[in-house]
Amino acid sequence: MIIGISGNFNKKDTYPILRDLGVFLSSKNITFYILEDKDIDFSRISSLEIIKDFKYISNNCDIIISIGGDGTIISTIRKFIEFNKPILGLHIGGLGFLAECSTENYKDKILDLISNKYFVEERMLLKVETEDTILHAINELVINRVDSVRTIKVNLDISNKYANSYESDGIIFSTPTGSTAYSLSAGGPIIYPTLSLFAITPICSHTLSMRPLIISSEELIKISFDKNSFNKKVSLTVDGQKQKIISNDSEVFISKSNYIANIIKFNDDYYNTLRNKMNWKGNLRYK
Repeated sequence: MIIGISGNFNKKDTYPILRDLGVFLSSKNITFYILEDKDIDFSRISSLEIIKDFKYISNNCDIIISIGGDGTIISTIRKFIEFNKPILGLHIGGLGFLAECSTENYKDKILDLISNKYFVEERMLLKVETEDTILHAINELVINRVDSVRTIKVNLDISNKYANSYESDGIIFSTPTGSTAYSLSAGGPIIYPTLSLFAITPICSHTLSMRPLIISSEELIKISFDKNSFNKKVSLTVDGQKQKIISNDSEVFISKSNYIANIIKFNDDYYNTLRNKMNWKGNLRYK
């Protein structure tokens, strides 16, 4: 097993973890390489011989460990998406829904990794297409206004059938993985992460009857905009990391991506994860 290590190396908390992780992997005779970052001086962390470029790691490593929060893990998935690499998240940061190990238990988890006591969970992605761009979303696509305080008017067609028109601050198209992110904050549902569904959630809709909608990922979604509105430009934001500005006479197509995210898991109890991360208290009568 050859392990590649990626992550948010700009975080100060990453350095001691990266150094200790390298020592631990070496003690277990595991070959590993660290993804180079031209803004980081790795000489104070480890031997420069193990610092490799993206091409080398993507071609030679079996598993990628991503050190950071969910945003870092999402960025790592996007980097290696064409290479179908299993990703193990080592959590430093906020909630860490995608991370399977923390700074406290990562050594035990890596021992499980060595012993093949893990499985790979496949997560669907969204494909977002405009006239000149294709984007892939792990969590969500957010469509909202640009340089305007007015609502945006969005027309929704699903598999060549008119579905609805939304007047709102924006609209979120979420994967099951992203259902616990921005969509949840906007009132969207929590979806079991291995299901193949889209959640469509308006942001602060002008009409209270506009509710989140869940549809099959086999559907093709077409988005168009009210050309007479004050919003001449529209923002498409993927996972809070990639943005595309389009005009309001454009069309956007959303479908299931051919790519998948491969997440390394040690426990298949998603409900336990929800209780812990969402701070659910269970049945208080028996506490």
